[in-house]
Amino acid sequence: MIKEFQERNPNLEPDFVVERLKEAVERGGGYSRIVASSGISSSALSNYLNGREMKIGTANRLASACGVSLQWLLFGGNVVEKQPVPAQSSGDQISIPLFEGEVSAGPGALAPNVENFATIEIGRMSLPSQVLSRLSNLVAVTVRGDSMYPTLSDGDIVFVDTGDHAVITGSVYVMRRDTDLLIKRLSWNMSGDLVVSSDNSQYRDEQISADRARQLFEQGASPIVVVGRVVWRMGTIGAR
Repeated sequence: MIKEFQERNPNLEPDFVVERLKEAVERGGGYSRIVASSGISSSALSNYLNGREMKIGTANRLASACGVSLQWLLFGGNVVEKQPVPAQSSGDQISIPLFEGEVSAGPGALAPNVENFATIEIGRMSLPSQVLSRLSNLVAVTVRGDSMYPTLSDGDIVFVDTGDHAVITGSVYVMRRDTDLLIKRLSWNMSGDLVVSSDNSQYRDEQISADRARQLFEQGASPIVVVGRVVWRMGTIGAR
């Protein structure tokens, strides 16, 4: 007998997706942390937790921030965790996750693969207090390109606080644009526009309108996401 209607997969029902999202948020460190690490606004996340339908891009960002697979979040099954162990302290040594992948001081680099990461071992005494206080959200990535020279050079390793998204004019941030990661200096102008600049004068500044910037920070719907603020760098001193 031919069925006139395809059977519905109960795992795809909105209530089941919401329950998995709630579980994912809890596993990922709680509501506030997921808001900070995903770049999705508090109000938007609240709507999704109350049953609002998510676009695939939003679901992917939430899955990544929560440390679960997109497949599990949308379809259920066994939980597939993707999030590495956060930076940890053991005596005089600090272990910081170093993602395989690069952040571009130039046109853009492919986003790090969160399933593949190593760790950087560094002495506690080598790090300033403002870095030590951020360990729970700290990750390390490698810089490629010359757009942030002389502040940052090709091959430098930067420590990024993924919980710090508020733009302080003049600070350096890692941004994700679709699948690319960029490292740029951000500032606000008098019109409320966000200015994205490089320290290398050979690169032109870019500008994000006030409306687009508001979408970026408040609505969680922009393809551009602030991953976090750069708080420290490791690199070779001397001529390049």
